[in-house]
Amino acid sequence: MDDLLPLLTLHQDWALQDSTASSTPFVEIIEQPKQRGMRFRYKCEGRSAGSIPGERSTDTTKTHPTIKINNYTGPGKIRISLVTKDTPHRPHPHELVGKDCKEGYYEAELSPERNIHSFQNLGIQCVKKRELDEAVAQRIRTNNNPFNVPMDDQKGDYDLNAVRLCFQVWVQDPVGTGHLVQLPLVVSQPIYDNRAPNTAELKICRVNRNSGSCLGGDEIFLLCDKVQKEDIEVRFFKDSWEAKGSFSQADVHRQVAIVFKTPPYQDQSLREPVTVQMQLRRPSDKEVSDAMEFRYLPDEGDFHRIEEKRKRTRDTFKNFVQKTPFAVVVPESRSPRRIAVPARATPVPKPTLLRPSMSGLPGMVGAMGQLPPTQKPQVTAQHPPLSFTGASRAPPPPTAQLGFSTVNLEEFSSLGISNRAQPPAPGPEAEPNFDAFFHLPFEGGGDPAAMELGALLDDTTYTSLESINTTEFRQLLSQGQPTEGADGHNMFLTYPESITRLMSSQ
Repeated sequence: MDDLLPLLTLHQDWALQDSTASSTPFVEIIEQPKQRGMRFRYKCEGRSAGSIPGERSTDTTKTHPTIKINNYTGPGKIRISLVTKDTPHRPHPHELVGKDCKEGYYEAELSPERNIHSFQNLGIQCVKKRELDEAVAQRIRTNNNPFNVPMDDQKGDYDLNAVRLCFQVWVQDPVGTGHLVQLPLVVSQPIYDNRAPNTAELKICRVNRNSGSCLGGDEIFLLCDKVQKEDIEVRFFKDSWEAKGSFSQADVHRQVAIVFKTPPYQDQSLREPVTVQMQLRRPSDKEVSDAMEFRYLPDEGDFHRIEEKRKRTRDTFKNFVQKTPFAVVVPESRSPRRIAVPARATPVPKPTLLRPSMSGLPGMVGAMGQLPPTQKPQVTAQHPPLSFTGASRAPPPPTAQLGFSTVNLEEFSSLGISNRAQPPAPGPEAEPNFDAFFHLPFEGGGDPAAMELGALLDDTTYTSLESINTTEFRQLLSQGQPTEGADGHNMFLTYPESITRLMSSQ
């Protein structure tokens, strides 16, 4: 029993210490200020700096920073000031503005009826860089230095994009002396300026597509709030799997748009779509945005899903045919229609100008080969123009000799069509007309007897072989088109077409 007495005494001492510690007043932040989403305002903007929202504040429900004084109910005083984010917490150059704010801090009396206090209409007003030293000196003069940081430590760089709220609470002495006793300091979580891209809230505004192949490589355009191109990444994750979108700093357009390619999914043999999460993440402070869904689709080799569309269309048509109330009428089979092709008429031969041959008129050959200047044959105006008619061109080849590989001429025998070419009917123009030669007037020096053809033939000047120019005769033979008499007729010399036109024009 004597051995247990010291243990009981020690236990009573511990219980007394615990009860004393539990009854000591202390400050607790039950509603932290929202870290991101608020913009610091300059004094020159001439407008309200806004109100610091609470962490659980939404568009429909507004909350504000709230503290609770535990183990105490009664009168008291509170001061809220801005300090730096990093330790030691120095007085920050920025100021708190709003109701009951002065010299850059907030100060008010606490209501003795309650121990929970919420602070509305508190805004943050930022200072310019050139006014930084003056603002820090102002904090020291007004005794706005909660952690009593020495003057030497207050020199240095300040992060103007992040602040913290420092809560200083004084309560009455529990002994009853009436003096105010300061409770331990409490510092809130950092509040970031939404205007600075390195501390702003990350937010995905819009994407051009929210699905892609499980093989990856799909290009996505993402619109967002301001980000830093060297301090941002696109993260895909699901359970324990995580991957990053592929892009470079050049793919970040004006801090508000990112063009990246999706990473491949861990299982590239998907049989059905899989939904994962996609979000922005800032590596410097591990800040992330709200996640949005992204679907990985199976790789079927048919990105346009043409086969699926065909199957859907085929099934729809089949259901339509089955449900249609009208009977399907099958048309009767018809015999193949026969087309009657009329017999092809033989083309009518076109008349051609007869090229006069002088083989039958030996006197004219010499006369046309070389004529004196005074005795050129001319066609006078009193006589009709000289015209030459002759046989038509060679008829087209027989139909049987033409090679029609796709036409069987025997099938048209029943229609009265013959595969033999019909000879052209003889006409009055088949034989050449030489009567025009005997009516040609020639100049004979005014002697009518000299104008007759018989007198010209008796003249040795025109009928002598010595007057024939053989060179020109050979040229006429070479330019002429000899025709072969198939029926035993004589061969006629044919003049070139140019000479015939010349004689016709004269």
